[in-house]
Amino acid sequence: MNRYPDFSLERETLAKYPDAMIIGIDEAGRGPWAGPVVAGAAWISPDVVADLPQGLTDSKKLTASRRQNMYDDLLELAKDSAYLRLATAATDATDIDDMGILPATFQAMQKASDKLLCDMSPPASLAADIDHVMLLVDGSIRPDLLSPAKNTQVDAIIKGDLKVLSIAAASIMAKVTRDHMMIDLANIHPEYSWEKNKGYGTAEHQQALANHGATPYHRMSFRPLAQYR
Repeated sequence: MNRYPDFSLERETLAKYPDAMIIGIDEAGRGPWAGPVVAGAAWISPDVVADLPQGLTDSKKLTASRRQNMYDDLLELAKDSAYLRLATAATDATDIDDMGILPATFQAMQKASDKLLCDMSPPASLAADIDHVMLLVDGSIRPDLLSPAKNTQVDAIIKGDLKVLSIAAASIMAKVTRDHMMIDLANIHPEYSWEKNKGYGTAEHQQALANHGATPYHRMSFRPLAQYR
């Protein structure tokens, strides 16, 4: 495996389907006890690959400050949507409880890819009647995602955020966006220290639950939360 993700899979696909739109998708927050699950989606033009942040990789391999810097750099590049397009979407704790974490994750992925494809008027090079969309999803499970394209292909790639640049960019977007959301929620419920634990079941979080009970942002369907129902 290469040390860092590269653009080889995207280039191979574009050699077969020159007009294809290839979108990387990743998620953040499947495991925490509180907060949303967030998906990121990223489309990268071959013309901007050289300008991407150096060392772009799986968000979990980076420090918080490095992730934030990459997130800022990606957003700056995405100001020109002919070169880079980014989107994020979330499924909240209530919906996670209603449908289960895996369907909720796939819902967030679908919303993120829809947002990337549909929310803004594309430039001429990204016409709305794209013939072929390829959705590259990090992980071992291939979700049943859709697109408005005439042909949609979905591939699951194990450790895709370490192999494919568009998935790595999506992972940065998902992780930093969710971290920001958890910091906002920590301002509402400071007793749980979500600005630090991001909703994971740390000892500090568990103690706060014992002292204060659960909030509307807790995932009550998760087994450790059962006693607080």
